[in-house]
Amino acid sequence: MYIVVGILALVFIFISLIQTLLNRNWKLIYTAYGNVEYFKIIAILKTEGIKLKIETPYRGIDSRNTRFKDNTQYDIYVKKDEEHLAIKALQKR
Repeated sequence: MYIVVGILALVFIFISLIQTLLNRNWKLIYTAYGNVEYFKIIAILKTEGIKLKIETPYRGIDSRNTRFKDNTQYDIYVKKDEEHLAIKALQKR
């Protein structure tokens, strides 16, 4: 039992370390909620030629009352060396 827990902990630490190393060149520039805002921001950044990466954190299970409300969270990351270009592009809008 302790061996299994130890192995799972090591796997979790290993995956966290890999994610940290892969994401160190990316900077969170904007968090959009809903498809409309997401597509506006993506269009602005893509017209400027800025490379980006999107992550959608886990939302959980939607209840029947809120399934038609679009509250999806989109974290938009850009390369660190293009951060100033992205900020300028978003301020122009």
